[in-house]
Amino acid sequence: LGAAPVANSLRSNDACDGAAPSRQYARGAVRYGVAGSTMTSNTPEIEARVLAHLDGHLGLRPHLAERIFRELLISLHRKNIASIDEIQDEARARLGQVQRTPGDPNQAERDRWDERERETVEAVTRELVGRHLPVAAVDDAVNLTLKREQAHRLENIANSANVSFRELSESVQQFCALPLGETLLAPAEVVGTRVALTRHLISDQLELLGIAKNHLRIRDFEDITRRIIGTDDGMGRIGGKAGGMLLAYSILREAESESNDFLRVAIPESYYLRSDVVEDFLRLNRLEEYRSQKYKPIDDVQREYPLIRGVFRNGDFPLKIVHQLRRILDRLGTHPLIVRSSSLLEDRVGTGFCGKYASIFLPNQGPLERRLRALLGAVAEVYASMLAPDPILYRREHNLIDYVEQMAILIQKVVGVPFGDYFLPTFAGVAFSRNEFRWSPRIRREDGMARLVIGLGTRAVDRSGSDYARILALAEPTLRPESTVDEIRRCSQRFVDTLDVASNKMRTLRFTELVRDDRDFPMLDRMVSRYEEGGLYEPTGLRVDANPDDLCITFEKLLRATPFANRLRDMLCRLEDAYNAPVDLEFASDGERLYILQCRTQSLAAESGPVTLPTNLPEKDIIFDAHRFVRTGSVRNIEYIVYIDPADYDAAASHDRRVAIAHAVGRINRALAEKAFILIGPGRWGTRDVRLGVPVGYADINHCKVLIEVARASGGFAPEVSFGTHFFQDLIEADILYLPLYPDDPGTRFNHAFLSQEANVVAELLPADAEFANVIRVIDVPRATQGRRLAIDMDGESDRAIAYLSK
Repeated sequence: LGAAPVANSLRSNDACDGAAPSRQYARGAVRYGVAGSTMTSNTPEIEARVLAHLDGHLGLRPHLAERIFRELLISLHRKNIASIDEIQDEARARLGQVQRTPGDPNQAERDRWDERERETVEAVTRELVGRHLPVAAVDDAVNLTLKREQAHRLENIANSANVSFRELSESVQQFCALPLGETLLAPAEVVGTRVALTRHLISDQLELLGIAKNHLRIRDFEDITRRIIGTDDGMGRIGGKAGGMLLAYSILREAESESNDFLRVAIPESYYLRSDVVEDFLRLNRLEEYRSQKYKPIDDVQREYPLIRGVFRNGDFPLKIVHQLRRILDRLGTHPLIVRSSSLLEDRVGTGFCGKYASIFLPNQGPLERRLRALLGAVAEVYASMLAPDPILYRREHNLIDYVEQMAILIQKVVGVPFGDYFLPTFAGVAFSRNEFRWSPRIRREDGMARLVIGLGTRAVDRSGSDYARILALAEPTLRPESTVDEIRRCSQRFVDTLDVASNKMRTLRFTELVRDDRDFPMLDRMVSRYEEGGLYEPTGLRVDANPDDLCITFEKLLRATPFANRLRDMLCRLEDAYNAPVDLEFASDGERLYILQCRTQSLAAESGPVTLPTNLPEKDIIFDAHRFVRTGSVRNIEYIVYIDPADYDAAASHDRRVAIAHAVGRINRALAEKAFILIGPGRWGTRDVRLGVPVGYADINHCKVLIEVARASGGFAPEVSFGTHFFQDLIEADILYLPLYPDDPGTRFNHAFLSQEANVVAELLPADAEFANVIRVIDVPRATQGRRLAIDMDGESDRAIAYLSK
């Protein structure tokens, strides 16, 4: 069926030129009507027009004539013009057949139609249609027949294992070329088609299919297929990240109110590099051998990854893919882009792979061919990230290592606005439908939380720089973890991640530098407060005239004077209801719309019952206690303490030395994998800034029981209670408790002598890492305490924790 002729014929009010009916019917009088109905009859002129229109459709589609008449018969029945039984009785009367006496329970109420009776039923139906239905009703019945036919055909094609992308795409577009019509297919009739399309183009995970079938419409797939990059004869999927974004948008779009004019929900303009393209890339460059990396010792994986990344970055792509990417760049112009992983394993229900694969920003400036080279390099680097240590270790822990990894890629326009030489979102962030970090009894776990930043959302999801995101409980958005103005200023965002379009690179700059000469940044008045005479004050108007040095990023006006927090909370509730599980959501705004970037199920910490802290402990048995940002949990029988003194780490001045320390921690983590141990270190574990903490990755800390961050008044190390970052999602998934320590706080106990003077067994544990013994201390607790072990009890209700020696 050609899409254009079908659409045109349905829109026409006249019969198609030269169209003849597929069957001829003798006219006869219909001698009945439904009791009590108020039928209106067409004039002879309209009747002739309706019948000519019907005959035109039948002439174009003789193979569908029976199904079209069935729809018309159903329409007559539903409109109370004539019931199906009455039409059949009329047909039998015309044929001189004896009517069956109703009410005999031992025989069928009516016989099946024979061919002669079927033709007469169609003749009666045709007469009634001409006398009582408008042209639009005929079109609607034909359109419904065509949609049902195309939906079933599309389902069969999508369920075929050997179908090409071109055939599937054309079938989707043919279905979507049909007019919507007044009557829609029943949901049950299209669920199978939705499932088949989702399985073929997005994911085959049963949990996701169960959600998508209720929200993704067949017509949604038309836009997807038009934006897919890949060969016509191949077939692959768009992956978990792309699928999660589209599904979340579909769920939220259904509930979007037309009256809402505040930050309407949207998704960025996106293109999908199919998962099968990576196979072509590997074959073309003879890189299949690297598939075996996932089975190597993790130390080898870590050592070889930089080489692999360089090899991939300089690999060639199939010419058809290059041509498609060039056309997309030509269409998008120099708008900044982001190249994001969308693995088939990513963002599945139960395995989020948070931050495990690469995402690369491209300012996308300059001549087309230079922009194309940068795009190809970014795609190749995302491919290489499949072979990085963290995702490989994550796959092993989740029993996914034997799957053949297929990496689809999401290419998107960056959400944002141009501002001077920079391009950046007005604000961005991440939100969770469950709040695992509650700093006040007023905060409920089920109300959710969010992290907000100005600029690119990297500062909301990564631990980078001596900076802080705004953390908010969505039901109490103005209730802050900080209690004083000085704390609010110290724990506010100071740096902004941007895309520098003048120098064609990503750049981090001070917020004061961004707005030094121009304070017309969108929504600035809603995101900053002015510091004056020891207080923080919201701007009274739309324009911010204060000195940039006096501005503090608080988001106070956005949270207090707009429906943003309630809107975000409502979105999370709707998504959680649809997923039947807590979710986390990444988003960005350009000041006009709220763009959904990613949605997946939220990893939750295991429920812990009440913890009672021990009392009357001997002072010598207490190793440390804590009084800030404590979550509930308890760990017993700890055998080893891995401790990095902030002063010793600070003395390791070079970047390379601090990275080497992180790698050594990773080797200790693996050596103690079967033991119960804790990690205590300066500032921020997992930061990208080696000045602020040990730059470990997931593979370096995944076996520890408790991860502890130490802040000393004499150093520059400060923990960031950054629940919501990818790093903290890793801790939750690995069931690792987190605790910040402030040893210099009044009343806090910290047994530095025990941690610094007991025997260091790092050289015994790993002789090759003896050189790190002056920085990394590994204490064998039973050996140091005549068989005793360490216990840590944490009570979130009282905001207290204690670590002590136990028998």
